[in-house]
Amino acid sequence: MDIDDTIKRIRNRDISRRDLNKALASVGLATVAMPLTSRRGLAEEQAIYYTWSGYDIPELWPSYLEMHGEPPETPIFGDAEESFVKVRAGYVVDVMHPCSNNVPRWRHAGVLQAIDVSRLSNWGDVVPALKTVKDGVFGDEHWFIPFEWGQTSVTYRTDLFDLAGEEESWGMLWDERYAGRLSIIDAAEDSWWCAAIYAGIDTDNLTDADIQKVFDLLVQQQKLLLFRQSDMTTVEQALASGELAAAMTWNSSPLTLTREGVPVKFANVKEGALTWVCGMVLTADAPHYDKAHDLLNAMIAPEVGKFIIEDYGYGHSNSKAFQLVSDDELFARGLTSDPMEILGAGTFLQAQTEDIEQKINRDWGELIAMI
Repeated sequence: MDIDDTIKRIRNRDISRRDLNKALASVGLATVAMPLTSRRGLAEEQAIYYTWSGYDIPELWPSYLEMHGEPPETPIFGDAEESFVKVRAGYVVDVMHPCSNNVPRWRHAGVLQAIDVSRLSNWGDVVPALKTVKDGVFGDEHWFIPFEWGQTSVTYRTDLFDLAGEEESWGMLWDERYAGRLSIIDAAEDSWWCAAIYAGIDTDNLTDADIQKVFDLLVQQQKLLLFRQSDMTTVEQALASGELAAAMTWNSSPLTLTREGVPVKFANVKEGALTWVCGMVLTADAPHYDKAHDLLNAMIAPEVGKFIIEDYGYGHSNSKAFQLVSDDELFARGLTSDPMEILGAGTFLQAQTEDIEQKINRDWGELIAMI
């Protein structure tokens, strides 16, 4: 590791927390979960936003910067479960960035508090269906502020995968003609639920028979897969090389590949895509309560939404953001000027009872053990 180069990259914000950890690990060192950029005195003055790598950039909170003159502190987590475990153990932050299906469990564990949406001037422009997403609202209180949303579907090489006159379908990932050239996401949160949609079961009222049906489908699919991907870069590279003909991805992948000149399409699967929405929650012991609300409001501004749509390829919660993006740019991302055309067509990922979650995780673990 070139220490001088690494320090320079840190100062220029050209290195992510994940990349830094890998570099330090290579020489037997480690970092702690605290911000890279500010002196501790400043850290105590600003809101602390615990988030994913890639969501720690100033384009996501311009009005906060204008109001407070300094960015929020942005410690990075590897996944949402890590952030939950650390905060429950006493790690102090203001705002966290999970997906909506995590909220009921986190709320029940006592790590969250309700958000005062009357403090958010941009709240009135949030897409109504996202304001009231099932797992984010309890009674009259909002415990979740939607930020980015997207879909999980099939990305396929239009020059390699022959639909043979059939409609686009989840069945593409069970097509035996392409054995060894298919891939799914290495997470039950995506792959189990996409299989459930393909199975045609009622995901709002799962039974043991439904769970068994999905398990059988996933077992059947095992022999057709080249791999399960744990990151989108790996699957995008395999699609670009032609090693894969079709794969389960989020809607950002076809945008990335199209920009590289790879002929792909994000399937409008006839059974409906899996729709997810992620966003922000307020911790129960948030030390910067007022500034935390300023940050929440900044992140749901329409100009931030434009950036998320154009640069990340995801939908944004502010409906006005879609009017700031051209129809061609929206189409390239699998979106339209009316977000409800997409949101209303898919199946929302949502929290389940503890018993159902345990059974799904049990089956997923058994599948992994079969490899």
